[in-house]
Amino acid sequence: GSSELSSGINAEYGVGEVTEKLDNSLSSMTSVLDDEDTERGGIEMNANARAQLMQKLASGNQMRPRQTPAPAAEPEASQPDIGHKVREMFGGPTSGGQAQGPTECFVLSNMFNPVSEQDPNWADEIRSDVLGECTNLGGVVHIHVDQEDPNGCVYVKAVNTMVATSCVNSLQGRWFSGKMIKASYMVPADYSRKFDGTHGLTQRLNR
Repeated sequence: GSSELSSGINAEYGVGEVTEKLDNSLSSMTSVLDDEDTERGGIEMNANARAQLMQKLASGNQMRPRQTPAPAAEPEASQPDIGHKVREMFGGPTSGGQAQGPTECFVLSNMFNPVSEQDPNWADEIRSDVLGECTNLGGVVHIHVDQEDPNGCVYVKAVNTMVATSCVNSLQGRWFSGKMIKASYMVPADYSRKFDGTHGLTQRLNR
Protein backbone atom coordinates (compact mmCIF):
# COMPACT_ATOMS: atom_id res chain seq x y z
CA GLY A 1 0.00 0.00 0.00
CA SER A 2 2.86 2.39 0.74
CA SER A 3 4.33 1.83 -2.72
CA GLU A 4 1.04 2.74 -4.35
CA LEU A 5 0.82 5.86 -2.22
CA SER A 6 4.41 6.76 -3.06
CA SER A 7 3.79 6.22 -6.73
CA GLY A 8 0.63 8.25 -6.48
CA ILE A 9 2.49 11.05 -4.78
CA ASN A 10 5.17 10.87 -7.45
CA ALA A 11 2.55 10.85 -10.13
CA GLU A 12 0.74 13.71 -8.47
CA TYR A 13 4.02 15.60 -8.06
CA GLY A 14 4.84 14.92 -11.67
CA VAL A 15 1.50 16.32 -12.80
CA GLY A 16 2.00 19.34 -10.60
CA GLU A 17 5.43 19.90 -12.02
CA VAL A 18 4.11 19.65 -15.53
CA THR A 19 1.33 22.06 -14.67
CA GLU A 20 3.80 24.49 -13.20
CA LYS A 21 5.97 24.26 -16.29
CA LEU A 22 2.95 24.84 -18.49
CA ASP A 23 2.03 27.89 -16.48
CA ASN A 24 5.57 29.21 -16.76
CA SER A 25 5.57 28.56 -20.51
CA LEU A 26 2.24 30.35 -20.95
CA SER A 27 3.41 33.32 -18.94
CA SER A 28 6.64 33.47 -20.93
CA MET A 29 4.69 33.24 -24.20
CA THR A 30 2.42 36.01 -23.02
CA SER A 31 5.42 38.16 -22.19
CA VAL A 32 6.90 37.35 -25.57
CA LEU A 33 3.66 38.34 -27.27
CA ASP A 34 3.59 41.51 -25.23
CA ASP A 35 7.14 42.22 -26.24
CA GLU A 36 6.26 41.57 -29.89
CA ASP A 37 3.27 43.90 -29.61
CA THR A 38 5.54 46.47 -28.08
CA GLU A 39 8.02 45.97 -30.88
CA ARG A 40 5.23 46.19 -33.44
CA GLY A 41 4.12 49.38 -31.86
CA GLY A 42 7.64 50.65 -32.04
CA ILE A 43 7.88 49.60 -35.65
CA GLU A 44 4.56 51.24 -36.41
CA MET A 45 5.66 54.39 -34.67
CA ASN A 46 8.95 54.31 -36.55
CA ALA A 47 7.07 53.76 -39.81
CA ASN A 48 4.76 56.68 -39.08
CA ALA A 49 7.68 58.90 -38.21
CA ARG A 50 9.48 57.79 -41.33
CA ALA A 51 6.39 58.50 -43.45
CA GLN A 52 6.09 61.99 -42.00
CA LEU A 53 9.76 62.58 -42.63
CA MET A 54 9.43 61.44 -46.24
CA GLN A 55 6.45 63.76 -46.71
CA LYS A 56 8.50 66.67 -45.44
CA LEU A 57 11.37 65.77 -47.72
CA ALA A 58 9.00 65.35 -50.65
CA SER A 59 7.40 68.71 -49.97
CA GLY A 60 10.85 70.23 -49.80
CA ASN A 61 11.92 68.60 -53.07
CA GLN A 62 8.88 69.94 -54.85
CA MET A 63 10.21 73.45 -54.41
CA ARG A 64 13.56 72.72 -56.01
CA PRO A 65 12.46 72.22 -59.65
CA ARG A 66 11.00 75.73 -59.63
CA GLN A 67 14.42 77.12 -58.87
CA THR A 68 16.41 75.04 -61.36
CA PRO A 69 15.10 76.64 -64.62
CA ALA A 70 16.68 79.99 -63.70
CA PRO A 71 20.34 78.83 -63.84
CA ALA A 72 19.55 76.41 -66.67
CA ALA A 73 18.33 79.29 -68.82
CA GLU A 74 21.67 81.07 -68.64
CA PRO A 75 23.57 78.82 -71.08
CA GLU A 76 20.58 78.84 -73.42
CA ALA A 77 20.59 82.63 -73.47
CA SER A 78 24.24 82.61 -74.48
CA GLN A 79 23.74 80.22 -77.39
CA PRO A 80 22.77 82.89 -79.98
CA ASP A 81 26.07 84.69 -79.38
CA ILE A 82 27.96 81.43 -79.84
CA GLY A 83 26.03 80.67 -83.02
CA HIS A 84 26.78 84.15 -84.29
CA LYS A 85 30.51 83.62 -83.72
CA VAL A 86 30.36 80.23 -85.43
CA ARG A 87 28.65 81.77 -88.46
CA GLU A 88 31.35 84.44 -88.57
CA MET A 89 34.10 81.82 -88.44
CA PHE A 90 32.64 79.40 -90.96
CA GLY A 91 31.09 81.67 -93.52
CA GLY A 92 27.70 82.59 -92.11
CA PRO A 93 25.47 85.42 -93.33
CA THR A 94 27.60 88.04 -91.58
CA SER A 95 30.84 87.06 -93.34
CA GLY A 96 29.80 85.24 -96.50
CA GLY A 97 27.73 88.03 -98.06
CA GLN A 98 24.46 86.16 -97.66
CA ALA A 99 21.47 88.27 -96.74
CA GLN A 100 19.05 87.23 -94.03
CA GLY A 101 16.07 88.42 -96.11
CA PRO A 102 15.20 88.72 -99.82
CA THR A 103 17.20 91.20 -101.91
CA GLU A 104 17.57 91.79 -105.66
CA CYS A 105 20.88 89.87 -105.60
CA PHE A 106 21.26 86.13 -105.23
CA VAL A 107 23.69 83.31 -105.92
CA LEU A 108 22.99 79.87 -107.36
CA SER A 109 25.41 77.18 -106.17
CA ASN A 110 26.00 73.56 -107.19
CA MET A 111 25.27 74.51 -110.79
CA PHE A 112 28.38 72.84 -112.20
CA ASN A 113 31.73 71.24 -111.43
CA PRO A 114 34.55 73.13 -113.16
CA VAL A 115 36.79 70.07 -113.03
CA SER A 116 34.42 67.78 -114.90
CA GLU A 117 33.09 70.27 -117.48
CA GLN A 118 34.51 69.42 -120.91
CA ASP A 119 32.43 71.49 -123.33
CA PRO A 120 34.40 74.63 -124.18
CA ASN A 121 31.19 76.67 -124.13
CA TRP A 122 29.75 75.20 -120.92
CA ALA A 123 29.85 78.53 -119.03
CA ASP A 124 27.95 80.33 -121.81
CA GLU A 125 25.37 77.57 -121.89
CA ILE A 126 24.78 77.78 -118.15
CA ARG A 127 24.52 81.56 -118.34
CA SER A 128 21.99 81.26 -121.15
CA ASP A 129 19.90 78.73 -119.23
CA VAL A 130 19.81 80.88 -116.08
CA LEU A 131 19.08 84.04 -118.05
CA GLY A 132 16.23 82.35 -119.90
CA GLU A 133 14.62 81.14 -116.69
CA CYS A 134 14.99 84.49 -114.94
CA THR A 135 13.76 86.45 -117.95
CA ASN A 136 10.50 84.53 -117.83
CA LEU A 137 10.12 85.58 -114.19
CA GLY A 138 10.81 89.30 -114.71
CA GLY A 139 14.37 89.75 -115.91
CA VAL A 140 17.87 90.40 -114.56
CA VAL A 141 20.47 93.12 -115.03
CA HIS A 142 23.62 91.07 -114.40
CA ILE A 143 24.79 87.43 -114.46
CA HIS A 144 28.22 86.03 -113.76
CA VAL A 145 29.30 82.39 -113.98
CA ASP A 146 32.34 81.81 -111.77
CA GLN A 147 34.11 79.20 -113.88
CA GLU A 148 36.77 78.50 -111.23
CA ASP A 149 34.45 78.20 -108.22
CA PRO A 150 34.46 74.58 -106.94
CA ASN A 151 30.95 75.21 -105.56
CA GLY A 152 29.64 75.91 -109.06
CA CYS A 153 28.29 79.40 -108.32
CA VAL A 154 26.33 81.67 -110.64
CA TYR A 155 25.75 85.23 -109.40
CA VAL A 156 22.59 87.02 -110.44
CA LYS A 157 21.18 90.51 -109.92
CA ALA A 158 17.49 90.83 -110.74
CA VAL A 159 15.66 94.01 -111.72
CA ASN A 160 14.12 94.15 -108.24
CA THR A 161 13.65 92.15 -105.06
CA MET A 162 10.26 90.77 -106.13
CA VAL A 163 11.70 89.26 -109.30
CA ALA A 164 14.70 87.90 -107.40
CA THR A 165 12.34 86.22 -104.93
CA SER A 166 10.46 84.57 -107.80
CA CYS A 167 13.74 83.36 -109.31
CA VAL A 168 15.04 81.98 -106.01
CA ASN A 169 11.76 80.19 -105.28
CA SER A 170 11.72 78.72 -108.78
CA LEU A 171 15.35 77.56 -108.91
CA GLN A 172 15.87 76.45 -105.31
CA GLY A 173 15.90 72.64 -105.14
CA ARG A 174 15.63 72.12 -108.89
CA TRP A 175 17.89 69.67 -110.67
CA PHE A 176 20.36 70.92 -113.27
CA SER A 177 22.73 68.53 -115.06
CA GLY A 178 22.28 65.95 -112.31
CA LYS A 179 22.88 68.44 -109.49
CA MET A 180 20.40 70.08 -107.08
CA ILE A 181 20.53 73.86 -107.24
CA LYS A 182 20.94 75.82 -104.02
CA ALA A 183 19.82 79.47 -104.06
CA SER A 184 20.54 82.15 -101.44
CA TYR A 185 20.25 85.91 -101.32
CA MET A 186 23.26 88.23 -101.24
CA VAL A 187 23.72 91.62 -99.63
CA PRO A 188 23.58 94.16 -102.51
CA ALA A 189 26.61 96.05 -101.17
CA ASP A 190 28.66 92.84 -101.18
CA TYR A 191 27.46 92.06 -104.68
CA SER A 192 28.54 95.52 -105.88
CA ARG A 193 31.97 95.13 -104.27
CA LYS A 194 32.41 91.73 -105.88
CA PHE A 195 31.30 92.95 -109.31
CA ASP A 196 32.38 96.50 -109.86
CA GLY A 197 30.02 98.56 -111.98
CA THR A 198 26.88 96.57 -111.15
CA HIS A 199 25.54 99.15 -108.69
CA GLY A 200 22.73 101.14 -110.23
CA LEU A 201 22.19 98.84 -113.23
CA THR A 202 18.63 98.98 -114.51
CA GLN A 203 18.73 97.67 -118.08
CA ARG A 204 17.51 94.14 -118.43
CA LEU A 205 19.67 91.58 -120.15
CA ASN A 206 18.43 89.90 -123.29
CA ARG A 207 18.64 86.23 -123.93
